[in-house]
Amino acid sequence: MITGRQIEAFHAVFSIGSMTGAARHLGRTQSAVSRLIMELEKALCFTLFERNGTRLHATQEARLLYDEVKRSFIGLKNIEEKARQIAAGGNHRRITCGATSALSGGLVPRAISGLMQCSSDISMSFKGMPADEVVRSVTDGSVDVGLATLPIDDTNLHIHWIGEASCVAVLHEDHPLAQSDSLSLRQLHTQQVLTVGNPFRLRRTIDAALQASGNSSFTRIETNTSLNAVMSAREELGVAIVEPVTAYGIPIGGTVVRPIVEHIPWAWSVLTPAFSAADSGILRFIEQIEITARALLPDFIRHPPEALEKLHTRLFQTEPGAPDAKRN
Repeated sequence: MITGRQIEAFHAVFSIGSMTGAARHLGRTQSAVSRLIMELEKALCFTLFERNGTRLHATQEARLLYDEVKRSFIGLKNIEEKARQIAAGGNHRRITCGATSALSGGLVPRAISGLMQCSSDISMSFKGMPADEVVRSVTDGSVDVGLATLPIDDTNLHIHWIGEASCVAVLHEDHPLAQSDSLSLRQLHTQQVLTVGNPFRLRRTIDAALQASGNSSFTRIETNTSLNAVMSAREELGVAIVEPVTAYGIPIGGTVVRPIVEHIPWAWSVLTPAFSAADSGILRFIEQIEITARALLPDFIRHPPEALEKLHTRLFQTEPGAPDAKRN
């Protein structure tokens, strides 16, 4: 039988990386923590940690288990926080938000700032995560609001609306092309293109636009975030083609942002759990997200949830639920 103390010990050992550190964090002896881990391994019938000399390594099974345990601990912390609020007799509302790295860095803090100016009864917790993790966190209720890029194919979600804006070019301020007010993709045919590497989301759209412009043999430095691409542009490694939230929301000294003549669409959705209705605090936050997006993005378009299928087809040439749309 698995106990809460065993799971607590596993969470601490996995997070901290050592029995000694976990014991110190939990206020227990190292032998007590070690015993709890052995009892848990016996109950699960698989090994969680392997020792290599003095180093402790989590097994693949432990990593898979930790994903679920982490979500449970987040939920437990939210319950504890809510219980303290109820016990104190207050009506204070804490909203949790999960968003992709671009949105959590370039948009969410601005939206929170706007919300706090007019809502003294709300506090916020937010973090960046991959789009598929945003969807999972909203689905299981780990976060109240999720901001995830398309494609979205999970039906156990409430989509409030979908935002669309054009990708932009970011380049060093001394780059010869920086003198132009806008850039066409043909002007980038001889340039090193810096962009994100995931072929099933934004890069798929960028690649299609570059190929449509006649650039079928372009070179590229790939990275996993738009911010990395922008930082590479600052170091004069090339011209970054990125979504606009990072470009406008996280301005980097030594770079300039230029619109691209050809429309390269980037779309993202605002999500809440399907099993619970959004309260007034969440709705105010979602409204502030739209206000912030309109102020930040020059060509922001808000689409209704019913537009999801058409957007999937236009952006990715696939229907939601098709094999490619499910990959992240």
